[in-house]
Amino acid sequence: MEVALQLVLSALAVGAIYGSMGIGYVVIHRMTGMVNFAQGDIAVAGAFGAVVASAVLPPLAAIGVGALTGAVASVLMYHLAIFPLRKQGLLVQTIVTLGVGIVIRSILQLIFGTGPRQFDPITAGGPVNVFGASLPQQAFWVIGIALIAYVALALFFERTLTGKALSACAVNSYAAGVVGINLTFMATVAFALSGAVAGAVLATQVPTSFITVGAGFALGLKGFIAAILGGFDKIGLTLAGGFLIALVENVASRSISTAHSETILFVLLIALLILRPQGLTRKLVVERV
Repeated sequence: MEVALQLVLSALAVGAIYGSMGIGYVVIHRMTGMVNFAQGDIAVAGAFGAVVASAVLPPLAAIGVGALTGAVASVLMYHLAIFPLRKQGLLVQTIVTLGVGIVIRSILQLIFGTGPRQFDPITAGGPVNVFGASLPQQAFWVIGIALIAYVALALFFERTLTGKALSACAVNSYAAGVVGINLTFMATVAFALSGAVAGAVLATQVPTSFITVGAGFALGLKGFIAAILGGFDKIGLTLAGGFLIALVENVASRSISTAHSETILFVLLIALLILRPQGLTRKLVVERV
């Protein structure tokens, strides 16, 4: 019982990170129809922004800088690499994001090297005991910030004029442009939100473990699977999908082998794409133009 609870608690914290990556995919896909494969590297850029800021700021403020760094990196990618190719089609734009991810990774490696980086946790102290299982105090911050980001995004899309305009662009960008919605501005907002959420949540995890410049690819892949589980449309299901991925990863590491957990996730990705491309949703997600 304690072992099962430990697996679940660990999956909650790690799944919050995977889910936040997936939410970044979903926000951009809902607006533009493209898949941003640089999402993981943008989140890593946000985490390193927090590492730098932690030298002069308290941990919570440094995490805020991490969110800002992720947002800026994402917006710059859109305006420098995606927007100039807006007439080339979604496939070209999606492929370009792979190159952008490599560029971000290379720049971070030139600046910070390949070694791990950390900074102090928000709350000091030992792990919290929960019915025999334990969880680091920082992990509660990871889960909390991920949930706050989810609630904030849900309220943004449902209650604000900008959020409703963004949703309108997702349904029919041509019609939204006809009625006067600035599509470029809406895309900028989507990319900023995507980078901010992923950067903030990943930066919150850094004090618990560490961050390296090469972490973006694996994080992006797991976020991509979470986005598939959410049907590339539902941010709540995407967050739940991140938890499921982390749980599968934990169970596989304990029951089979840590070395094979990544392979199992690749198999899960292939199975999802073949058997249930609509994810946990009931309907297939239609392609948006």
